[in-house]
Formats: sequence, structure tokens, C-alpha cells
Amino acid sequence: MQRSHRIFIVLAAFGLASISPLRAQTIADPSGHWKGELQAPGMAVAFEVDFVRNAGGYTGAVSIPSQKLKGLPLTKVAVDGRSIAFEARADQPLTGQLSDDGGSIAGDFLMMGASVPFVLTRSGEARIEPAPKSARVTSALEGDWDGTLEANGMSLRLELSLANHADGTATGHVVNVDQGGLRIPLTVTQNGAAVKLDFTVLAGASFSGTLDAAGTEIAGAYTQDEHTAPLTFRKRR
Repeated sequence: MQRSHRIFIVLAAFGLASISPLRAQTIADPSGHWKGELQAPGMAVAFEVDFVRNAGGYTGAVSIPSQKLKGLPLTKVAVDGRSIAFEARADQPLTGQLSDDGGSIAGDFLMMGASVPFVLTRSGEARIEPAPKSARVTSALEGDWDGTLEANGMSLRLELSLANHADGTATGHVVNVDQGGLRIPLTVTQNGAAVKLDFTVLAGASFSGTLDAAGTEIAGAYTQDEHTAPLTFRKRR
């Protein structure tokens, strides 16, 4: 069970960090695909970030190839001149400064009080995938659910949301409450009472469970690669 909850801990721990805001003199647009490294003591962690500009500001996603993580949504992207702050966890932001030519971002990642430098280099257009869609689910499965994942002596509160749409599709995500509100998109497959959730940003991670007759509980297990941990979701009232 040593690594059974990696999606919620190892990947979440990358989160994303803060340095003091830098006064910007010109407005820069970070839209695009970026590649770089976290330069931790004794090691370097390669990661990629995508930023897309929209009417409300910016959205983005982070990928860590070494951890099989691809396209984890950023929950915050804020640009102030050449200063940019972004995060996948509220408790672990990343803040950096765009270079004068707009080709690089240098800054710091803060986790548990420790600051780690990073450098990103622009590498083409953004590569953000649209939110994954699934076939429509029953009304009993649609809605908001609460669960607790327990592994290695830790308990992580999770919030599952599933919604049907007018086009006949369904979307869903899980929020890791105890690790900075990490938001994990998913696809859902329902076959009668059998329910499967595939966490699309992490290869090999899924949940399989059974919806009870009352439609109030989904009991099952979370699996990542060969590791499994029990997990039950209960419908929110």
C-alpha cells in the first residue's frame, strides 16, 4: 500500500509556489506550451505547463512525465505584467517572472515552507485537451458525493461531482479537499449498479464500485497500477 494514493499525494505535492510579487513594467502574454525543471537539491524534476488565454483571463494545465501525469488542471493562473502566479493546489503556488523576450519564466516553488527554483522555456502552442466526456449517467448517480481515502495511516477527504448535460454526455471530477483543493478530471462508466471512474490525467488510476439500491452510496476501491485502497462515496444531502 506504500504508493496506492500517489495521485493524491505525490502528484498533489507538486502542487504549484510563491515568491514576492514582482513589479511589472510591461504586459506579457504567457499563452503557449512551456517545458522546464524544478531544481530541487540533488535532483531535477522535469515538468510542462500550458497556458491559454480566454475572456476571463487564463486557464492552464501541468504535466509531469516521470509520474505519468498529463494535463492536470491548474486551479489558478494570474498574470500581472510580467509576473505570473499559478497553482494546482492552493497551498502550493508557483510564481515567476517572464523574461523581457517572453521566452522563459524563472521563479520559485514553495512547499512546506521550502522554496525551490524553477525555469520554464516556451515551446510552441498550448496543448490543453478539452474536458473528458462520458455517456449520460442515471439520475441516482448524478450529483455530489463525499468520500475518504485511507492509506498508509492517512485520511484524505474527497469530493466527487458528476453532471449530465443537454447533449447527452456526462462530465465529472474529484477534488482532494485535504491537499489544497487539487482538482482531478475523470470519465465515468455506469453499467447498472456498477460504476467505474477513470482519472484521465494519470495513467493506471481508477475507482471501481457498486451503487447501492437506495442511490446513496458507492462502495468500492481506488486502484493505481498494482496498488489498491478501499474507498466509499456517500451522496451529499
